[in-house]
Amino acid sequence: MLRRKIHDILRTGRKPSRIQEYYYIKYTLSVLTVIAWIVLALGCIGSLVWGITMGGFEGGLRIALGLIASFLAWLVLLAARELLKLFADVKKNTGTTAQHTAGESH
Repeated sequence: MLRRKIHDILRTGRKPSRIQEYYYIKYTLSVLTVIAWIVLALGCIGSLVWGITMGGFEGGLRIALGLIASFLAWLVLLAARELLKLFADVKKNTGTTAQHTAGESH
């Protein structure tokens, strides 16, 4: 009986370079961090100015709502940054586990 040789992509010994594969991820993470802090700072300053110009109870309410909205926007942007990092780490760990498993089976 003639056996066909199965080509296993993990046995080639070639490991993908994370720098080439994720070249712009580190810049994207930095940009998201900067944008998040800018949104927080401008949101706080803007809500203070908006609330002070309105005055009274309505102005105080606008300040509070503006600060809460700015904080939530900041939080969402930082969560998006962490999600990108998580995706990159999961891909790396999955590849490492697959290589390790393929190495043990042979």
